[in-house]
Amino acid sequence: MTTVDSAAAMTPLIGREARHLVRHPVLWPLPAVIAVTSALDSASDGRTAGYWYGTIFVAVAFFAPMFVLFAANLVASGARRGHAEEALDVTPTADTIRTWAMSLGIALPPAGVGAVAAVAMALVDSVNDIPRQDVLTAGELAQLPFILAGAGLLGVLAARWLPFAGGVLIVFVLATLGGLVAFGRFDAGVWWMWWSTERILGVRSPVQGEPWLHAAYLAGLCACAAVAAVYRAQRSRLALVGGPVLAATLVLGWLQLS
Repeated sequence: MTTVDSAAAMTPLIGREARHLVRHPVLWPLPAVIAVTSALDSASDGRTAGYWYGTIFVAVAFFAPMFVLFAANLVASGARRGHAEEALDVTPTADTIRTWAMSLGIALPPAGVGAVAAVAMALVDSVNDIPRQDVLTAGELAQLPFILAGAGLLGVLAARWLPFAGGVLIVFVLATLGGLVAFGRFDAGVWWMWWSTERILGVRSPVQGEPWLHAAYLAGLCACAAVAAVYRAQRSRLALVGGPVLAATLVLGWLQLS
């Protein structure tokens, strides 16, 4: 199958997976959760532009990734849970193409939401007087799409490598609580996490780094997750493709601290 044929086969599949994700019931409570937490916030200075600026950030960088992770996992594991994998194996579309389409279809909508949120925050900052210490740089805003896309790809990765009930919970615990404990033990840890460098649990990183390179590092993590999911059953291809991608991601991780 040529590259053109592969792209033609993937396009409708990408759209289908994207629709499955955005329509998934797991995402339905997200607006309510954001609204409730926003309403419960005392906002001692009033609901100023700075308040809404921070609310958008928390919604996109904290609440949304958790919901996207679980929704993506359920979408990616739908065929297995519906006992339809054997039927898919006899279709003309190869498993590799289906998984690439699934990964792209699940990653692109959250990334788009992150991009819209970044633009919205930039607009709020441009028309209102927000304290400079609360304003994210362009590099920090650029991290938002990759945080959300990464959450979706992590859900796909969990569905492929841990194909059993509760597998995504293991990934969630390791990627959040485990990450906070492990990376919180050294000053530069926040820069190696898959989250924003703007702050971690309300505390800024004590180590300086380059936010734009952290955005590139997050993109590398997304690529690693996608490659690992796609080539789950092809170990030689996984090493051949994933090795250089992982190496490049680690290089970006070191460069962001220089």
